Amino acid sequence: MTERVYNPCDVQDRLEQYMEMVQDKINDYWARMDFTFAMPNKVTVDMGRKYARIVSNDANGGQRTVHTFVNLLNGDILKSGSWAAPQKNGVRGNIFADDLGADRINEYGANYLR
Repeated sequence: MTERVYNPCDVQDRLEQYMEMVQDKINDYWARMDFTFAMPNKVTVDMGRKYARIVSNDANGGQRTVHTFVNLLNGDILKSGSWAAPQKNGVRGNIFADDLGADRINEYGANYLR
């Protein structure tokens, strides 16, 4: 079975939409928990050769944590295994899904496999 590979421009567009969705999840969580002591974390991306690392940055710029990794060839969403690499035990979702993979992640990162 061959893996589907997407046009890099399409991946970039969907990646930007995915990052907006992740930011919305974080903002919703902060509003739901009524956190007023600081601003919500901001989502940024670190681009690599094979993966895009989606990073959650605290408002003061002091702490950065990996939210998820996205495979730049096929749009697969992967749970973080460490700062440098995704978890090897499976794909959590895909940014080309109708909901951008929103049902497979939360405000902290990718959900565990069931």
